[in-house]
Amino acid sequence: MPGFELFGDLERKEVNDVLDNGVLMRYGFDGMRKGHWKAKALEKELQNTFKSKYVQLVSSGTAAVTVALASAGVGAGDEVIMPAFTFVASFEAIMMLGAIPVLVDIDDTLCLNPKAIENAITPKTKAIMVVQMCGSMANMDAIQAVANRHNVLVVEDACQAIGVLTKENL
Repeated sequence: MPGFELFGDLERKEVNDVLDNGVLMRYGFDGMRKGHWKAKALEKELQNTFKSKYVQLVSSGTAAVTVALASAGVGAGDEVIMPAFTFVASFEAIMMLGAIPVLVDIDDTLCLNPKAIENAITPKTKAIMVVQMCGSMANMDAIQAVANRHNVLVVEDACQAIGVLTKENL
């Protein structure tokens, strides 16, 4: 459950390494870093793991979802379909952009119900925000099919399911 994480020796070692030897700022202070570029190293590792051309770390899941929605062109007055069962950051990200959250039922995956999405789409719907809750995965094929039928974007919040795959060789 979020908020009750246990931190092991590896996490403590990495944090202490930055505190003892590095610089907390992401950019600049090259001379003071003593060769410690934790953010760059993690971005590179994520690029390799997910075979992604671009990775950009941000300060939080809230910031990540906000950036993703803004990059998708979501703005004031747009409707964003989201699950009724989610973390508060989902609401915050949508509302920070002046958009309107549209709550939709979940299914047995604890994620968005594709049939409920279909019924919630209106002419003001700009995006469907899928939240992969508690490490569970939504039926992305069905959700993408609904989005394609209605020419709506899909933004995936996988903060709680990083590294989870639904298909081989994804």
